[in-house]
Amino acid sequence: MAAREGMLTLIETVRGLADAGLSDWTIVNSGGTVTYWDDDEVQRVLDRYRSYADRAALQPIQSYSGGSVVYTEYRAEVGDIESGTAVFRIETGAGSALASDAYTFDYAGGVATFSTNQAGTAYYWTGRHYDLNAAASDIWRFKAANVAKLFDFSTDGHKIDRSQLRKTFLEMADYFRGMSSIGIHNAKIVRDDTP
Repeated sequence: MAAREGMLTLIETVRGLADAGLSDWTIVNSGGTVTYWDDDEVQRVLDRYRSYADRAALQPIQSYSGGSVVYTEYRAEVGDIESGTAVFRIETGAGSALASDAYTFDYAGGVATFSTNQAGTAYYWTGRHYDLNAAASDIWRFKAANVAKLFDFSTDGHKIDRSQLRKTFLEMADYFRGMSSIGIHNAKIVRDDTP
């Protein structure tokens, strides 16, 4: 199975965050050979952190041209959106889909740009977006598990501490987990110094 075309930029971004090569290692199981980290495996991890937007409002951004207020830029509240007309669309308030040539869309930033003033017209988007930091964290954990089998050794007066790889990979996993939306926790704070 090939990775979805609209995921390729997201896959490459996560591959960079997690230092995941196209074929770092392979595992043979009853279903065949699994290669870490081909596009399918990175996409599989990303799909764990997929969220859906169904007619989410695009926010019109006010700007000025020739002394007049214009609205040519609209922003989604999220970025890292899967591209492609099969999964992404922009609609009017009445539910009519806009032709993809009516605007350009920055899927990483979540910004639609129109060539003409839209006068603040309400637009909505439907599609899938991803938590790239959570996916990178998972991949670093997989990598830590893979190198856990390595051991330290000394030879000819040289000491090789290969076990440090596991520690470093887990630190990177924690770093990206902390930057992900799942790494954010809310807590209720109750003051006891007021009546």
